Amino acid sequence: MCKLLLASFMVLCPALLPGQGFGALKKTIVLERKLPAAVKLPGNAFNVKATAEKPQDECQKLAADKLQSMVETSLIRFNSQLQLNPDKPDTLIVLKVLICSAVATPVHDTLPGGKKRGQEQLSGVKVNGHLQMTYQARTRGGGFVDGEPIDVKYSHEFNQVTGAISETKKILGKIPHPGGKHKDDEGEDQPQTKEDIIGILVDRAAQHVAARLVNTNERVTISLARGSLDQNNRYADAGQWTKFVENLETMPPLPHLDDDAYRLYNIGVGDEALGYKAESPASAKRYFEQAVMQYRKAGEANPQEKYFIEPVNRIEIALEHYKQLSRPSDAPAANTPPKKGKSN
Repeated sequence: MCKLLLASFMVLCPALLPGQGFGALKKTIVLERKLPAAVKLPGNAFNVKATAEKPQDECQKLAADKLQSMVETSLIRFNSQLQLNPDKPDTLIVLKVLICSAVATPVHDTLPGGKKRGQEQLSGVKVNGHLQMTYQARTRGGGFVDGEPIDVKYSHEFNQVTGAISETKKILGKIPHPGGKHKDDEGEDQPQTKEDIIGILVDRAAQHVAARLVNTNERVTISLARGSLDQNNRYADAGQWTKFVENLETMPPLPHLDDDAYRLYNIGVGDEALGYKAESPASAKRYFEQAVMQYRKAGEANPQEKYFIEPVNRIEIALEHYKQLSRPSDAPAANTPPKKGKSN
């Protein structure tokens, strides 16, 4: 009887649940992420050329190789009418990697007491990546279609080694152990983190290029924060995103900053959902700007939460896209080459 009363009391008072987070039983919703193409391609045949400014640079070379195949795959994935035709492309997409860095650094803590007091213990890994490149799309005759610089950064510190390995294999691969080589289940003895980080950077850059050239439409599964926020999540289930966001914005901030980060994150989810449903590019842009702000606040309030990483990238791609689409029709695009005027 006491257990039943306690369970009922926790349902009525979700703030008493043990902390905020995503929980072992994750609460997810699916958003339909639609981004209309920023430009119109002159035909269905295309080719992609990706090069490294410094071919001798291992990171640049690997990024360029991955970029070419990933952009090709992304374009055909979203537009099945497109065909890869290196001999007679209607559109030539040229990518050049200018900067590439990918580093995974083990993090150690000093043990405070006991027999091993003062000794260092591996506590996590810090991951940093940076990819800077140029992108241009031109017609077979050399006419300008689209182009802009692309700059992608990735940085995060994973404090729980076990969780980092199990939850983020694509990001981290293997984590090196001090004092010897690390053996994983397959017997490999070298950490493969660098290529994984480059893969993340390249994937984000390829998403950016694809969103410029073709209509992208995909269903994205997003986790909602739980705990005292559970009751409000029912509005997300019902698609009542305005009510969902209003409730979160008007409720008192949670007492601890790292807990309130989950409230800020959920506001970001709501703003993102409203952006995808907006009736005009300008309206979508405003919602995405608000979503980016909330996602960043959440990450600053609780930098150890790994689920705060991807939403920022996802929404920044949409935001940059809609900045272009919301520009007045008579305004010159930021990526349009300047017209040559007559000299006096």
